Amino acid sequence: MESNSAVVRGGLRYRQVAGLLVLIAASCLSACINTPLPDYYVLTPEPGEVGGYTELSELAVGVGPITIPETVNRPNIVTPQDSNKLEVAEYHRWSEPLRENISRVLITNLANRLGANKLYAYPWLRTEIDNIARIDVLQMTGRIGESVYLQVRWQLLTGTKPYKLLDTQITEYRHPVAGGGYSSLVAAYSAAFASLSDDIARAMAQLNSVALE
Repeated sequence: MESNSAVVRGGLRYRQVAGLLVLIAASCLSACINTPLPDYYVLTPEPGEVGGYTELSELAVGVGPITIPETVNRPNIVTPQDSNKLEVAEYHRWSEPLRENISRVLITNLANRLGANKLYAYPWLRTEIDNIARIDVLQMTGRIGESVYLQVRWQLLTGTKPYKLLDTQITEYRHPVAGGGYSSLVAAYSAAFASLSDDIARAMAQLNSVALE
């Protein structure tokens, strides 16, 4: 009788454990189904205020290296809550590494403004570079429904070693966030980088003795 009772108790425990495992699996499956998928965003090139420098069509430009603050160097979009606290958006992310996205946008913008097609991202393989544009993003902050702020130190150098510094600037840009979502926030950042591209293109044209339009 004791042996039969032990078998019965063992069977009950087995069924209880199996039922618990089924419940846990169902809960996990329900959580996975209900978890929202992240949205992905990308900075985009924009037309600029300057352009059409046909005299610069053969200019070879190297863009980079580009540095960005580590606070925003992550897949998730970061926004400030106050002067000392940041919010990392769990379900709103960059579609590619932010530094690479900025590089691609600046190259496209500068090509459009300078009328040139010889622009290369750092590290470039070719050595025949006329000018180099180094970019240090010092601050990149924005609030949904308000504005974005971009502070950048950028330098123009000759493209052959030993490099010679031609110009250095620290410029600031503020653009309003037109809507109330992350798409509007990213669009405002794109506009800020477009303004930066305008300034770099003007300086590069002046250095290469091209009359401004």
